Amino acid sequence: MDNQLPQSLGDNRTGGKLDIKETMKTAEGAVTYTQPTEGSSMALGENRIRYMKESDPVGTMPMPSSIKGAISNLQEKIMQGDYTFMDKLGERLAFERTGSRLYEALLSKHKGSTGSEFYPDYSVLTQFYEEEKQHFRLCAEVMEELGGDSTAVTPCADVAGVAGMGWMQVIADPRTTFQQSLEIILQAELADNACWENLIELAENLGLDSVVERFTKAKLEEDVHLETVRQWVKELTLNGGKLITPELQ
Repeated sequence: MDNQLPQSLGDNRTGGKLDIKETMKTAEGAVTYTQPTEGSSMALGENRIRYMKESDPVGTMPMPSSIKGAISNLQEKIMQGDYTFMDKLGERLAFERTGSRLYEALLSKHKGSTGSEFYPDYSVLTQFYEEEKQHFRLCAEVMEELGGDSTAVTPCADVAGVAGMGWMQVIADPRTTFQQSLEIILQAELADNACWENLIELAENLGLDSVVERFTKAKLEEDVHLETVRQWVKELTLNGGKLITPELQ
């Protein structure tokens, strides 16, 4: 159905049980011709701890770009202690940028796959893509309104950007199928949904009522994304890569 699926189960020769004798030779060679270093995985753990103590942080918070921002950050410093809201807002900004790119790549995967008539409706995927872009713009607007710099990379934004690289690599890989790519979207939507909840609660704690209202609207749209993609993945998995329920397409 999908031209990216394996042509034959016999093409996969990664398992060691296909040739027990050769597998045993490989194991013997590993013992005979290699010289393992002394120590154990405990030493690796100790080195990680040492590097943690010696290394710099992933990043730092940018200075406010306005007096208004300085006042806002001062308020947050008193209430949160570490500029958590602005850092997490930067994280959402980075994540929504990644989410937009993931959906953009998924749309290409949909176009390039045979049997796409059994996949989710292209227009619905496009709607989700546009909403992800809107959420990105919303985070940027709120950042600027609070006196922050939406172009600056906060520590949590840096971490989110690096974490999202793996998802992007999977969907952009020409060998992966639409269904495999959609499952990556589900992983991203699960993380996205939980993080919006945390961000809204932080905004509530700071008394940012208008921000809470706008973020809640975005969260409701993300709820639809999550539940819809979850159902798509479920039906595609149970029905051999086809959506057979009309309302899911």
